[in-house]
Amino acid sequence: MTIVVGADGSVASRAALTWAIDRARSVGDDLALVTVVDDGWGSVGESALAELKRTTEERAGRELEFARKLAAGVDVRGALALGSPMLALAEAGRDADLIAVGTHKVGYFHGHALGSRSLQLAAVSGVPSAVVPVTSWRGRSGVAVGVADGVDSDDAVRFAAQEARRLGEPLVLLRAAGGEPDASSAGDRAASLAAAVHPGIQIEVRSTADPASGALIGVSRRAVLTVTGRRVPSRGFLPLGRTNTDLLMNLAGPVVVVPHTSVEAVVVGWTAA
Repeated sequence: MTIVVGADGSVASRAALTWAIDRARSVGDDLALVTVVDDGWGSVGESALAELKRTTEERAGRELEFARKLAAGVDVRGALALGSPMLALAEAGRDADLIAVGTHKVGYFHGHALGSRSLQLAAVSGVPSAVVPVTSWRGRSGVAVGVADGVDSDDAVRFAAQEARRLGEPLVLLRAAGGEPDASSAGDRAASLAAAVHPGIQIEVRSTADPASGALIGVSRRAVLTVTGRRVPSRGFLPLGRTNTDLLMNLAGPVVVVPHTSVEAVVVGWTAA
């Protein structure tokens, strides 16, 4: 399988590249560096677009050379795409194992952040999307995942269990109780699901009265990886919802958003708007 990495030469994109290289080595994936020529939704004139393509090709070549030096033993290739960056990345990664992008956003600025391209990717990607901030990896432990009612977070829990096993970390299942009497049963169900995926992993179930987004943002400061689910309807489009939006705008560590396909167009639990 392949991990697609959005490569633009920035410090943030290189943080995502470093993270993706580590994961590719661990799981045996190859890497595809995708550099997008942003045509401004078709508003860039022909001569300006030709110059933009030239400079983007040069940047893509430098990033490919950098990645190959860093990723000894990993098959790395490069590709150019044209269009809106996050839509182009989502299309390039439609058959990938995962898509990774970097972000400069680190810390808690709830209610003040103005927008992030990573939100666009997480909203449209049909495969798990990793958003990797420029931050320190020291002192982190555990893989955390938000647990929703029913089957909404099942794919996210499975993904998190696999990552916990891969990284040799405990799995933390987070359930925002919100006064609901079935919070513990939802956590227990998720724990059974995770144990079925990898019986040997250490599992901790936590229930919190905090809002789901606040709990996930808080744990992202300490976790090696934070995982959250996204409901995907069979037709049409659903927004990320408040929980995932707040998390991606205020994350303090790597976050993976795992899509879960459903015929329903109602978002509940950790992905509620």
